[in-house]
Amino acid sequence: MEGIIHFIEAVLEYVVEFGAIILELIGIYVMLDAGFRGFMRWLKHEEDGPRLEEGILEALEFMMCGEVLKTVTANNMNDYIALGAIIVLRFALAFEVQWEMKNKVWHQERSIKVKEASREK
Repeated sequence: MEGIIHFIEAVLEYVVEFGAIILELIGIYVMLDAGFRGFMRWLKHEEDGPRLEEGILEALEFMMCGEVLKTVTANNMNDYIALGAIIVLRFALAFEVQWEMKNKVWHQERSIKVKEASREK
């Protein structure tokens, strides 16, 4: 019976590690894709809008998913502290990017209102 439990624990560890790596790779791909597309828009002098920030947020969500998955196999307090610190840092990055997106939209809306007001005069 004990051998079966060890086998199941080993399988769980491999599945969790593999899943976390896959999620982090997806996050890296999403971030690279968003960066590449943003760079191409920048080269063409196109308006970027919130697409780059949305890509970064989406990538951070995949990466945080991978970190949360790793908590399943954490063995000691040091593992939990390291994973918690990574999650807090990624959450702070996501919060900052989302705040930046809201500010960008607010500035765009304000710019449009100022232009409309100047045309009415």
